Amino acid sequence: GLLIRTHGGAILPENTSLVRLLSNTLEERKDEKYAICKSAMQFIEPGMNIIIDAGSTTVHLAKLVNGMGVTVITNSVPVLQELMNSETVELLVAGGILRKPSLSFMGAPASFVFDQIHADVLFLGASGFSIEHGLTCTNIIEAETKRHMIRNATKVCLLADSSKLGKMFIANVCGWDSIDCFITDCLSDEHRTALANLGVTTVIA
Repeated sequence: GLLIRTHGGAILPENTSLVRLLSNTLEERKDEKYAICKSAMQFIEPGMNIIIDAGSTTVHLAKLVNGMGVTVITNSVPVLQELMNSETVELLVAGGILRKPSLSFMGAPASFVFDQIHADVLFLGASGFSIEHGLTCTNIIEAETKRHMIRNATKVCLLADSSKLGKMFIANVCGWDSIDCFITDCLSDEHRTALANLGVTTVIA
């Protein structure tokens, strides 16, 4: 996972100058991220199997589901730490290569776990998104892990605040055709209409 093999050589899987530590991003736009996750709770019912992706927004969801009778599948260390002592949440952890900036497990071992399960809802994070080009993140291997989550969930909800609009990174995660619902804090009517035409329901927290 340290290099990506290419014709005639290899490249780094991400631009390290763009990578930001989760410990820093967790404190940014905290109120907006919490409100987004609070809105996401409308899609969770007792008995569900849900995937909580790694990220600075999705980690807030773990605090809200703690105490519910759900099964959570995650590759996020902070989500694991939040739910590991819960008496009501069944926890399944997808292990693999630990990516320290995001405190998330990724790669083939994590993808294998996601391929063994079915989730009612996936709560997906992204480093950036574009109305024209979809979702991206900073790491190619992490993007592949996210695609395995998407394949094994009935409903996919993107949780991302408006500061990520227009930010595009090296690794393509998916297009909007893979997203059922987008929960954010602010989005123009023009962009909401464009997403509705692509079949995406937008929820403003």
